[in-house]
Amino acid sequence: MIMSTVSNLTLEQRIAALEAREEIKEVIANYNHGVDKKDEELFLDIWEDDAVWDIGDPWGYCSNKKEILEKTKAIWEGLPETHHHATNHVINVEIEKGTATAVADVEATATNAVGVPLLISATYWDDLSNRTGKWRLQKRKVKIYYMTPVLEPWSDDPKTRINPKLD
Repeated sequence: MIMSTVSNLTLEQRIAALEAREEIKEVIANYNHGVDKKDEELFLDIWEDDAVWDIGDPWGYCSNKKEILEKTKAIWEGLPETHHHATNHVINVEIEKGTATAVADVEATATNAVGVPLLISATYWDDLSNRTGKWRLQKRKVKIYYMTPVLEPWSDDPKTRINPKLD
């Protein structure tokens, strides 16, 4: 695919592309906020109705919003506390087509259903569309590189988690 260069775009096209990139960053952030805060409405609003969510091991594949919601609820049971942080966004927008691709790296912490803390590293590869007038995920492929337990003692009580051991 040949991407447009700045030199052959009008000012209006350049502004539209910048606005789209910012909106897409919000989609990526709202995915994390929706999952972490268990905000079903926010989380479902970022997906097209026929979206695909390919999480891979250990969570699997979803091919529509209904399956995405079911999988999300299962994740909330298995990982009742999560904190996702996406970074290194690379976003390519095709304004004329109303499509975009994005990639972002993710670091997350989680606590599983039996209280074991986890460190998680992953990458999101996204296909997005704005066919409804709002940028949404059409497809998200997730590659989880590791989901490993934290070996230092951990507590379900958030008040005990701030212990920088600076003494």
